[in-house]
Amino acid sequence: MGNTLKIQTRIQPAQAALVRKPDAAPTADDFFALTVPQLFAVVEGFQREGKQDHALAAYQTWLKQPEAALRQYVLFNLGALLQSMGRLQDGKLAYQEALEIDRHFSKASINLGLLYERLGEDQLALRCWSDVIASQHLDPKWDPLDGTAALNHIGRLQEQHKKYALAESALEHSLRINPNQPAVIQHWVHIRQKACRWPVYKDLPGISANQMLMCTSPLAQLAMDDDPVKQLLTASSFVERTYSFKQEHLSKGRRYNHQRLRLGYVSGDLCVHAVGLLLAEFLEAHDKSQFMLYGYDYSVEDHTAHRARLRAAFEVFRSVAPLSDRDIATLIVEDEIDILVDLHGLSSGARPGIFALNPGVLQGTYLGFIGTTGMPWFDFVVSDRQALPDELVPYFAEKPLYLEGSFIPLTDQRSDFTLSTRRENDLPEKAFVMASFGNVYKINEPLFSTWMDILQAAPGAVLWLVDDNATATANLRQFADSRGVGSERLIFTPRVTHQAYRGNLRLVDLFLDTFPYNCGSTTNDVLEAGVPLLTCQGRTMVSRMGASILRSQGRDALVTSSLAEYQALAIQLANGEQTIAPPAAPAPVRAHARQHTVRSLESGLVAMLQHKLAQR
Repeated sequence: MGNTLKIQTRIQPAQAALVRKPDAAPTADDFFALTVPQLFAVVEGFQREGKQDHALAAYQTWLKQPEAALRQYVLFNLGALLQSMGRLQDGKLAYQEALEIDRHFSKASINLGLLYERLGEDQLALRCWSDVIASQHLDPKWDPLDGTAALNHIGRLQEQHKKYALAESALEHSLRINPNQPAVIQHWVHIRQKACRWPVYKDLPGISANQMLMCTSPLAQLAMDDDPVKQLLTASSFVERTYSFKQEHLSKGRRYNHQRLRLGYVSGDLCVHAVGLLLAEFLEAHDKSQFMLYGYDYSVEDHTAHRARLRAAFEVFRSVAPLSDRDIATLIVEDEIDILVDLHGLSSGARPGIFALNPGVLQGTYLGFIGTTGMPWFDFVVSDRQALPDELVPYFAEKPLYLEGSFIPLTDQRSDFTLSTRRENDLPEKAFVMASFGNVYKINEPLFSTWMDILQAAPGAVLWLVDDNATATANLRQFADSRGVGSERLIFTPRVTHQAYRGNLRLVDLFLDTFPYNCGSTTNDVLEAGVPLLTCQGRTMVSRMGASILRSQGRDALVTSSLAEYQALAIQLANGEQTIAPPAAPAPVRAHARQHTVRSLESGLVAMLQHKLAQR
């Protein structure tokens, strides 16, 4: 939806009455008598009353004047109204007519670009926004605010297309015009991570090192380094500048005394997603004689058997995607939910506005974001003592709720994978294949440098990575070349289906965990495939996730405490100087461990709820 122009004015009561007189429909002359500011005020009144058709008719009638001054501004607002009503083709014509009157009308070009984007005409959208930038050198009245808006849209759309070099360039240009754009700095930093542009931070005019750190997104910081203080700072800064919710307490004073505690999970990832893939067996293991499970779901419908299984795990399943945060919170209160669990934290798709209203008597976060959220409306975070030891607790806004075993729920062995061969994946038949298939932004310079050292010391090994985007792949190849590692030692594979990916894992000799942002759901898949995974644990919860999983499975030998140890063990394994038996926990053993973990969660939730109620 595009922006609308507003020209402040006080509409004369007589004119307002003329337009809205109840006894007769207004004539064209009634509208022609209005100045543009008065017309805008009349239309705004119609829109406040929900009379979109009246607003549309007012614009269209006024525009019947052949030589009206400021016509382009009325056409612009007409385009925005049509765009908001879903009449995109008509809106496009209105913007185009406005630009015919004033070809340097930047706001019209910006809105027209947004409209083209909605129509799937991304190249035309980019061209519109580029015209705004070009106007800087053609229009003496050029507005820098329009320039930064256009550049930011270019950066956003190029980022969506994974054209990170172009996205970075656009956002950097925007920041040179106006350095005071925290959200743009945030995206610029994460784009450089996803492009493997090292060092990620670099000097930009008017932006201090402190500003760059404080504008780094919490997700990006998880992969930057393993400093718990920085993670708390970036999370708190992000919440403060992004979420202006006034905290309310809809559940204040409520004590339900249900025979079975009502446990609600809120998620947009109840589908074939990294989080959703871990949840089915975990949810099914809940003691339904003690807990009544509610699901508040706003996931994309992927029509898979896995999603159907997730839905079936809840006794009550609410599809809440179209509802506002307040409407969802009100529904949760009406459902009398004792304990409400968020499965996003600060990850993509989060809806913290629900939890800021405190609809659950006890509220916490689990699994979606492996770090502190910095959100004051969460009472607890689910973890375990390996991942979140006592020394890290001061850096969390939430109180830890500790599970027995690993806080990452492991699934049963599954057969839904598609086998392939080494030849089909361009892998040497006799090579020792090391792989890392996580998100590319988790690869940083110290980690990749360690991988290059491993390859240099293990001549029979290759490294298998995901070809996520052309920019990152080119940068990684260039970095490897600078370290004397030939291109034949790096094998890049495009992203494949989940079944194909799980089949590819069975071609791997050693999986290399990322650091400081360890793998989570991927680690589960690696263990299911019977492949050893080498991890490095650090000083943050996310950098101890691999150790949490491996130690819970008795795989302590694959846990290292520094990149130097990690490198040494990888070299020994690749050169055959040391061997580690593959994981082989049978399904009944894993099921028993999972049930034990779920019971520890349930007892922890009951204890926390009782404690909170006792404090009232």
